[in-house]
Amino acid sequence: MAVPAGVSVQSVAATAPAQSRSYVWNGSFDNTLLVAPIALGLLAAAVVTSNPALYAAVVLADLWFLGYHHVVSTYTRLGFSSQSLRQNRFLAVDLLVVIVLVTTALTFTAGAWAVASAFLYLQWFHYMRQGYGISRRYFRTTPAGQTAGARDRIADAVICAVPIYAIAHRSSTMGDMFLAMPVKTIVPPQALVTMLAVIAAAAVAAWFVRMGLRVASDTADLRYEGFILSHVMIFLCGYVWTADANVGWLAIDIWHTLQYVLVVWMVNVKKYGGRADANEPLLSRISQPGRPLTYFACCLLITTIVYLGLNGFTVLVMGGGLAAALGLYMGINFHHYVVDALIWKRRSVRAA
Repeated sequence: MAVPAGVSVQSVAATAPAQSRSYVWNGSFDNTLLVAPIALGLLAAAVVTSNPALYAAVVLADLWFLGYHHVVSTYTRLGFSSQSLRQNRFLAVDLLVVIVLVTTALTFTAGAWAVASAFLYLQWFHYMRQGYGISRRYFRTTPAGQTAGARDRIADAVICAVPIYAIAHRSSTMGDMFLAMPVKTIVPPQALVTMLAVIAAAAVAAWFVRMGLRVASDTADLRYEGFILSHVMIFLCGYVWTADANVGWLAIDIWHTLQYVLVVWMVNVKKYGGRADANEPLLSRISQPGRPLTYFACCLLITTIVYLGLNGFTVLVMGGGLAAALGLYMGINFHHYVVDALIWKRRSVRAA
């Protein structure tokens, strides 16, 4: 486009309309993804803190309705039909068998503490990684994030620095039991924990200053900034502010698993909404707008069948006991962590 005489290129750029925000999915979903997970996680922590006798019941509800469900949700993107299972057999089946066997062998040789300790740290990394991924989804809805290759270095620093300090703090303060499992933590020197705290505080301070400037200039994206704040709050609650590591874990686990279930639901509905897929008959029928209860009920039924079967297998075939349970259940968790790191990136993995 030619620029009229007497008008500078800079003035044309200055008067060009700013790119508007978009959505992760839509306004209602974006708000739900932002508010519901952290609200439910903090509420659960508050309930069990006020009445410790409820802890076991709340954890059971978390595992059955969210924890196990979010692991099973992985398979809606890997093997929810015979075709997708054939396409992704190595990730969905072969790798699962290998990881479960290795985990079980480690449990019976090194001891339950080795697997439980690995779980403590691998799960923390899994939480942090998902927080980063969802923060990127929110960032790409902002005008700045819609530019190809755009990054938010300050937010990225906050997303990583706060969890790193948080796990260092928890490692130096928790005992030798975690979720009724024996653990051995990597205890860092106090000077290192202090340094990590200073780095995290500096990153958060820089982010707060920038957010204040954006609010003052009416350019702040409240959903995006709100997610960064929720990420900071939940990691501090999960690993720093809550003295009981088990209560802290409950808060952040609910935050994480509910996020995961919501995002997988969104991805499936965006893929199949308004049409049926002969290759994925079940998933395409339940993954339709207006059918969230059908989708979640179906996934919950599958979860119940799978995990009741695993429980029976652990007792009847593996003889029961902590080592057998850890080998099987933690092996499945570790497989989920590995596969989850791949399925959101690899085009070769067909999202079912």
